[in-house]
Amino acid sequence: MPQGFSAWEKDELGPPPPHFAQRWTTLIGPGLLMVGANIGGGEWLFGPLVTAQYGGSVMWLATLSIAFQVFYNLAVMRYALYCGETIFVGYFRTWPGPKFWTFFYLLFDLGGVWPYLSSNSAVPLAAVILGRIPTSADDGLVRSLSYAIFLTAFVPLIFGGKIYNALEKVMVTKLAIILTYLGIVVALFVSPATWWEIGSGLFQFGRLPDGDFNWATLAAFAAVAGSGGMNNSAFSNFARDKGWGMGPKVGAIPSAIGGRNIRLTHTGKTFELNEGNLARWRGWLAHIRRDQLWLWAPGCMLGMALPAMFSYEFVRGVKVVDGNSVAALSAQAIANQHGQIFWFLTLLCGFLIMAPTQVSQLDTLCRRWTDVIWMGVGRLRGVEGNKVKYIYYGILAAYGLWGLFALRITPNPLMLAVASGVMMNIAIAVSGLHTLYVLLTLLPKETRPGWFQIAGLIGCSVFYFGISAITFVQQWPRIVQFLGGR
Repeated sequence: MPQGFSAWEKDELGPPPPHFAQRWTTLIGPGLLMVGANIGGGEWLFGPLVTAQYGGSVMWLATLSIAFQVFYNLAVMRYALYCGETIFVGYFRTWPGPKFWTFFYLLFDLGGVWPYLSSNSAVPLAAVILGRIPTSADDGLVRSLSYAIFLTAFVPLIFGGKIYNALEKVMVTKLAIILTYLGIVVALFVSPATWWEIGSGLFQFGRLPDGDFNWATLAAFAAVAGSGGMNNSAFSNFARDKGWGMGPKVGAIPSAIGGRNIRLTHTGKTFELNEGNLARWRGWLAHIRRDQLWLWAPGCMLGMALPAMFSYEFVRGVKVVDGNSVAALSAQAIANQHGQIFWFLTLLCGFLIMAPTQVSQLDTLCRRWTDVIWMGVGRLRGVEGNKVKYIYYGILAAYGLWGLFALRITPNPLMLAVASGVMMNIAIAVSGLHTLYVLLTLLPKETRPGWFQIAGLIGCSVFYFGISAITFVQQWPRIVQFLGGR
């Protein structure tokens, strides 16, 4: 056992929730929360940037990305169901040990530490204030608003008992509002030809745009379809905090206010491999498959397709989109055709898409490292379980200071979004293989994934490694120029 990590304890595995047909509310959980979180910068920023330029020809990248992420999500939740720990803790339990993996995953987390959603969600807010799309002359206003949005994103993480509970309420509310507005606009104002262009493009695998195109943009588009990067590892955290599998035996991270009686143990808990527990185990596996296949994957496909239809209908043919106009371009386009009311409604939609997603990105980054520190640092072993919040909020405070600095030095919100997306691809590719290693070495044979799940995880890594490699080859001359080479 790696230094600092205790052996798992034994407990009973609780029964899975009743089937969907008996009680549909049992499906409101990580999948729905993550759909709300995942309809964010990628869908709203890369809609004008990708589909307006290339049409539906690249939408199949989103389909593959979401499909492969389903395998990843099921794998990390499998680990949480079995022992109540998050997959990030599982990574640190493997050879060569915590010191190596700390450096390794801090490096891969660089793709997610930039608060680009705050800077991009400031654009529609600035557009409402100015009555037009901001220009470079308005950078001061946009930057000031980005600071305010970033700091406001911390508020929901302070209340709710379990931090998970507050996130679930925020994201489900956001999801209902966004899908309602986009659905109405698409139904009333988008032509059947656009429906077909985007809908069919989701399944035209291998089709690419004619002429020159930027693979870095397409790689970023693939990265943000669904969740992307290390953000997918949050499914194991949310499954645990929702109380699925062995989660109730381990606990959850409490909020600063209202979480006094919520505790998190210092090690995972597993169950005896008897007939009763294994039957419950199969029930839990069926439950997370419903979570992914009935809610998360369809929700992400819809969340990608609706903004794509919106942008293709109203801003088709745009060749150059700068870092400020991308977040408000669709609002201006629909207002020109259907009235000024849609300027404000679409700007509000863009703001609601991006700003709440910044909340989930803050949380997922902080909770990954909170779990590792709490369960891996031996000196914390005697600390009461409800004190884990001090680690969480300490990391959150440090990230808050970094985020304000990052927003100050960020030259172009869109450039940052593209760069983060490319780095996220490499992170999910590597962590997908690491997840497979964890499942095949730490879990007993009876609870390991079958060949289909294994093939899906390998395919996930190959897909993201491949698109990153293609991007790197295409962008190499620019990288050399940036580094001062010849």
